[in-house]
Amino acid sequence: MNKQPARGVRRLGSPIRAAWFIVLAMMLAAAAWSISGKLTDWGMEPRLAWALSLMFDLAGLICADYARRAIERGTPAGLARLSIAGFVTVSGVLNWSHGREIGGTVGGIGLASISAAVELLFELHRRDVRDEQRHARGLVAERMPHIPLLGWLLFPRQSWRTLRAAVRVRLDTLDTVQAPAVPVVTVERAEQPPVPAQPQPTTQLPPAPPSSAPPVIVYQDPRCAAIRPLYDAGTRPSTSAMRAALIKAHGVAPGDSTIRGVIRAEIEQHEPHLAQLPPALPMAAGQNP
Repeated sequence: MNKQPARGVRRLGSPIRAAWFIVLAMMLAAAAWSISGKLTDWGMEPRLAWALSLMFDLAGLICADYARRAIERGTPAGLARLSIAGFVTVSGVLNWSHGREIGGTVGGIGLASISAAVELLFELHRRDVRDEQRHARGLVAERMPHIPLLGWLLFPRQSWRTLRAAVRVRLDTLDTVQAPAVPVVTVERAEQPPVPAQPQPTTQLPPAPPSSAPPVIVYQDPRCAAIRPLYDAGTRPSTSAMRAALIKAHGVAPGDSTIRGVIRAEIEQHEPHLAQLPPALPMAAGQNP
């Protein structure tokens, strides 16, 4: 499925970014001190122990950056996340062992929690970047209905049926098939056939101004070409009609949020007056597009 390039991604503010880096640097320094102390106790030369402990921290940072880049590209980040978990696990075990030696169980928990805190900080940052990318691409799904606790207590069966129906609708609109990438196409409006030349009247009239050529619209998403003719009926097409047109043109159709938030949004961005048309009735089940 072709997606629009991410635009308008919101970044963390400067004070938050500064606090994020300060906290991260302090936690990594504490973890490096703990690991190097444990390696020194095992007989390793102090400078080599510090270098090895920094290797764990820097390798985790590299893997975290790979995970962030994968999210921004929209590609899987499983291997990078698994590598982060591996480095954090080894670091946590070494910190636990060193903490128990200097402070018992409480010391072990305290030093081991540093590695867990680093992992939690990166996970929160990863999820924030992922959600911003989804929001920029128009892939944020509608929120599920919120059933209050009082509804569960007074009407448990009805609340359960409402939740099941909402989940079923969400599953029916999931975009489970990805369409093959197709190049960007140029859509040009059909021009009126030329009017045959009329005989010139005897009275000399001023020449008529030349008609302006219709605008040429270049869509970033080529699937817009299958949706735009539906507006010629004088109504704003429904989601079911747009889905049927996409299936007829490309064989597959994305989820409803992509149809409305990406494809239709681009068409109406080029021609804002189309958004003011009256809505069309949804297509009936089994109706041919």
